[in-house]
Amino acid sequence: MKQKKMHFSLRLLWEGFQQCKMIGIFSAVIVVLGAVLEPVAQAISLSSSPHYTKVVYEAWAINVTLLVVLLAAPLMTLMLFHFLDNRAASDLYHALPHKRITLYLSYAGAVLLWVVLLLVLGTLASVITCGFTHKYITLLMDSLLPFAASLFCMSFLLVAGMLVSMSITGTVFTNLLFAGILLFLPRLCVLALQSSMVNALPFLSDSAGTGFFRNANNLLFSGVNVAFNMSENDGTSIETVFSPSWQAYLYTFLLGLLYFVIAAFLFRRRRSEAAGQSAPSRLLQHIYRIVVTMVICIFIVCAMFSTMTAGMLRDEWFVFLVFYLVAALVYFAYELITTKKWKNLLTALPGLGIVALLNVGILLGMHAVEKHIVAQRPAMQEIESVSFCSTDGTGYISGSSYLNYRDYINLMSRDIAITDPTAVTLVSYYLDENLKTWEEGGSDAYQSKYYTESDYSYCAYHVIIRTKDQTLRRLIYVPVSETEKLLDALQTNADYVDAWRNPPQELEGTAAFRDQVGSCYLSTEQAEELLQTYREELQSADFETLYQTMQNGSTDDTWVSDIDYTFRKNGRSYTLDCMIYQNLTPETTKKFYEMLYAAQKDDLAMLSELTKSDKNVSVNMNAYGGSSDSAYSGHYAYASDCQPLNQSESLQLLMQYAILDRPMQAGESYVELYLWSEDGLTDQGNAIDLQIPIKDSFFDDPQTEELFSVENYNEYDFSDAELGDYDAVEAVG
Repeated sequence: MKQKKMHFSLRLLWEGFQQCKMIGIFSAVIVVLGAVLEPVAQAISLSSSPHYTKVVYEAWAINVTLLVVLLAAPLMTLMLFHFLDNRAASDLYHALPHKRITLYLSYAGAVLLWVVLLLVLGTLASVITCGFTHKYITLLMDSLLPFAASLFCMSFLLVAGMLVSMSITGTVFTNLLFAGILLFLPRLCVLALQSSMVNALPFLSDSAGTGFFRNANNLLFSGVNVAFNMSENDGTSIETVFSPSWQAYLYTFLLGLLYFVIAAFLFRRRRSEAAGQSAPSRLLQHIYRIVVTMVICIFIVCAMFSTMTAGMLRDEWFVFLVFYLVAALVYFAYELITTKKWKNLLTALPGLGIVALLNVGILLGMHAVEKHIVAQRPAMQEIESVSFCSTDGTGYISGSSYLNYRDYINLMSRDIAITDPTAVTLVSYYLDENLKTWEEGGSDAYQSKYYTESDYSYCAYHVIIRTKDQTLRRLIYVPVSETEKLLDALQTNADYVDAWRNPPQELEGTAAFRDQVGSCYLSTEQAEELLQTYREELQSADFETLYQTMQNGSTDDTWVSDIDYTFRKNGRSYTLDCMIYQNLTPETTKKFYEMLYAAQKDDLAMLSELTKSDKNVSVNMNAYGGSSDSAYSGHYAYASDCQPLNQSESLQLLMQYAILDRPMQAGESYVELYLWSEDGLTDQGNAIDLQIPIKDSFFDDPQTEELFSVENYNEYDFSDAELGDYDAVEAVG
């Protein structure tokens, strides 16, 4: 009697834990092996090169096998609660001297205990292994807890969803089928409807949604979304799944808790007779059959809506008829598979009418939503602020975690509220104009005006519009002649200018050079030192020069090198590519060349010796003319050789013009030399990679034409048409 009063039993918990040990131990072995082998393999690979760059890893990237917990959790749930699918076992378990809620909570607790244990083991194994391989690998410690917490929330939701399904169905097939429907169908329907609306209405910016109930906050669904690439440009990525915002943790956990409570209620009231049956009652059997059929129909309706919006339904009606016939076959097949009685097909027939009514209702609802969206045209006085998710006029938004400087500015801009009256007026006016084009001419007129005009007279901007009552995300097209006003409004905003001048602080140990030579010779510490100089120069640079250089790149300045580093924003990690340009950041350029020269000194001395030796060495030579203000800009020469270097005519010629006694200077010609020998060149490896300044007169030497493949890109003659297209593209982007 004492046990009957308990709501939780440690004895039952331990019993459930023991029953799951086969799956648990097998999963633990996989998790620990993955945590050890991946870093060790990476370290072995890097140690084979004398010049390597430390690899920076998030927790989810260094131990992918920890994802096995998402498979182990539902399998353990199926194993422990298998008695719900067998009448005799169900009677036996319900006859135990424990309350049903005690059995439910204790066994569910056993599964969650295994989940926690696997997460702890995997995390500790990763930390210990990366500690031993710290020379080659940097593990971002602040990513460990978010990764583990994300996996726990997803596992909890999986367990809870499986428990609900097992409490309302009585076979393994229906257990799995309705767990999948319960966990994924609602969000899948929302995603399908949103994506269909966005595809049909091109002035909608994206389908990510906003607010606490957006798709991205359901971590389990987001993971499936990313794995199967179900939607693009909606802001969902592997980083947002494993290092999400606090809203995502809270939403996923609360959803799991809701299912867990519902499952407890259903478990307590479940009859033993339900074991072995696809549904506890005939009414529920009808509901289940309709739900399964609607899984298919929702996609048919979405496709039909897009086709109707484009005015093409008359050409495609037969295709949709075939799709609906397939849905009807699924409807009857489900009844036959679950009940195995042909006579039930006749009684199931009226349910098709409900399916038809639901399809019509959804389609009418989508058209009503379309009209509501088109009617949302806030006047200038109603708009409190606007933000630009893309500021370069291309309409492109990067969903990647690897950002160039323009992508970084776009990322920051979406949080910068612009209240400038000119910007607000232009957004309001051209949103209204875009929508009038849509209303008057439909999809064809809209695409003809904004997508296919040959003169590229419009720029595209993803805009967030905030009013007192709502927040809208729209894609608007603005004439090129008006974009200067928008840019002026942005450039007078202090937060926007600050984003350009102050790139985010790097996470410790993540800075590295991306170019081949820099990554071989220069360390993380030197990259961090150079970043400091880089930041100081950006803060004092002329803003117009900074803006144009970062937008247009090497067309306006000469590229020197790249530094990558990792930073965090809103819990998500990004890698920023900071490009060093010689005119924009002259001090950074000078310091880079000095660092490189000091690091290459020993190999430069070795090069001088090798050119006099008879050792067989493979050599590649890529020589580049000076920067845009040099007479040799655009000159390029290439040669390769594989013989004793003292007999290599091309290398001997090049060395006559090589400058080995000082660092390279901004704007001068240079050569990239790659030397390799299977017998080894140094005690640490088989290759060296050098960047050496050369005299401009190298390109004037007659022997250069004989021994090298030479190009002068300044001599290329583009036709007027080609130049016109190029200028038009540059004007847009």
